[in-house]
Amino acid sequence: MTDNFKTLQAFVDRGLAEPFIRSIRFPRFKNLFPGSVIEFTYPITALIGPNGTNKSTILRALQGSPRGHDIGDHWFDTPLDPIGPERSDPHRFIHSYRAPSGATAEVIQARVGKTTRGPDYFETSAPRRRDGMSAMPEPAHPEDAGVRNKTRWRPIAKEVVYLDFRQEIPAYDILMYFNWRKKKNEPEQKKRKIRTRAPHVNQALSGLQSKHELYRANRILEPADELTSDELRGVSLILGRDYTSIRIVKHDFFDVEGYTASLSADGLKYSEAYAGSGEFAAIMLVRAISRAQPRSLILLDEPETSLHPGAQRELMAFIASECVRNKHQVVLATHAPAIVVDLPSEARKLLDLDPVSGRVRVAAQSATADQSFSRIGGRFQARTILVEDELARAFVLRACRLRGDDFLKSVSILPVAGGAEALVRRVVAVQAPLGADCIVLFDGDCRLPTPLRASSEVTDTQLQAELDPMGLTSDVLLRNGGNGDQTEHLARVRRNALEWVLTHVDYLPGTGNPEALLLGALGISDLSNAEAKETWRSRTRSSLNLLESEVETSAQILDEQIRTLAGLNDAEPVLVEILETLDRVMAKAGMAGSVEGARSS
Repeated sequence: MTDNFKTLQAFVDRGLAEPFIRSIRFPRFKNLFPGSVIEFTYPITALIGPNGTNKSTILRALQGSPRGHDIGDHWFDTPLDPIGPERSDPHRFIHSYRAPSGATAEVIQARVGKTTRGPDYFETSAPRRRDGMSAMPEPAHPEDAGVRNKTRWRPIAKEVVYLDFRQEIPAYDILMYFNWRKKKNEPEQKKRKIRTRAPHVNQALSGLQSKHELYRANRILEPADELTSDELRGVSLILGRDYTSIRIVKHDFFDVEGYTASLSADGLKYSEAYAGSGEFAAIMLVRAISRAQPRSLILLDEPETSLHPGAQRELMAFIASECVRNKHQVVLATHAPAIVVDLPSEARKLLDLDPVSGRVRVAAQSATADQSFSRIGGRFQARTILVEDELARAFVLRACRLRGDDFLKSVSILPVAGGAEALVRRVVAVQAPLGADCIVLFDGDCRLPTPLRASSEVTDTQLQAELDPMGLTSDVLLRNGGNGDQTEHLARVRRNALEWVLTHVDYLPGTGNPEALLLGALGISDLSNAEAKETWRSRTRSSLNLLESEVETSAQILDEQIRTLAGLNDAEPVLVEILETLDRVMAKAGMAGSVEGARSS
């Protein structure tokens, strides 16, 4: 993670990004599951999910949240797509932010139907208790006078920049690749028009004109301008070329509205007609973001479009630098791993379709990059082993080192924030339907008192009872789906989960937590989990000679444990048992080839 990404981590907690949208909630909105919520705890947030998971819908709701904006401008009733009557239960969403007094302001915006402002207008209202909103604090705090009245909070005050990169098409492409009714659409006719009108576009760009008449009409829709040196530097870093000049103008010289860019790079001068689509998209993004007002809400729909992975990563580095410089809040929808690889886990929000109801759910508010893209069909890198915490990872890593460098390179050991519950909810419940390549090692204290039975021994009616003890309850596995009339489908989902757990899930040795397991290797046994944790606190304090007034940190305790692990004999039985467990579960999961190959080396 670069310095700018690290710097941004403190922005929200320290209030440097205010005003900042803290969350958006959907009591009822399009195909989102009722009550879905997205939490914003980092200045850049990535929405990740398969096609059809309403990522653009969420971006549009965010666009309609700040003062002066209305989502009804982008989502409205038509005979082809009727929204339908909704007086008692309107489509609505709620955004929250921190008021100047420190209170949490919640603003509901609901579609009101036919009004003097049109049939699709969304308006605010007093807090709706049935949607879980808090009553307005009374008496009103003087600091909040500008953001509330007696009955409701006002929407957040924030400029909005929305960029959909599938629609960032230059004027040349609009004319050449789209047909227009009653227009001359043959290629030769279009080429003739471009040849005839191009001199006028060139004059507009060369002279940085704000007005240029053709056939008695001004054809310049936005004054021509030139990118600044900082903007040129941003484009150059993203695309890996040395741009010395970029000029751009919005016009309708070609009888279509669009932008034309004139570029100078690496000794060449050319227009967007000869530039790649990714090149033009990067220029438009850099220009829009660098010119956004400070503390803007910037919404990006698939910014990776037409950019190679290296350029995608540089693009995110540029966005992070602009967020540091101008305190922006950025939310983006993406399918590209390179876009989110440098973001912290809490910046990645996972969306998925409920397998039963067909509605979109927020599957996780925080996820590693591997977890994120396994959800949309990507695969984990190497042979991924997911564990509960950093000490469990250190244990598995210490054991894997016994097999040598080749074996160590063949595995990827990842801790999942949140422990066993997060492993069940974010990994097992998600990866089982995907048939993912990863394996999961729970701590020994999660070991089931009675092992799971083979799938062939369990009837459909017994499946859920078999899964419940390990935390794969119906609401976790089916994500609250199910309407009682899809018995066969529900049984298939549960059976797939059982079969995946039987082949991809195992446990660290023993029946305690890793702290107790490590103490056992030192000959200190029969300690409860709590006693083991307290023992490591004491050992750390003694090792560091801490004074009574000093408090040991979790990082110091982990360092003490890792040093102890490193000192274990290579023949230590617990390390051998971990390797035997890996062999067993990888063989069941179909990964034995990589294990045997690495071991024999």
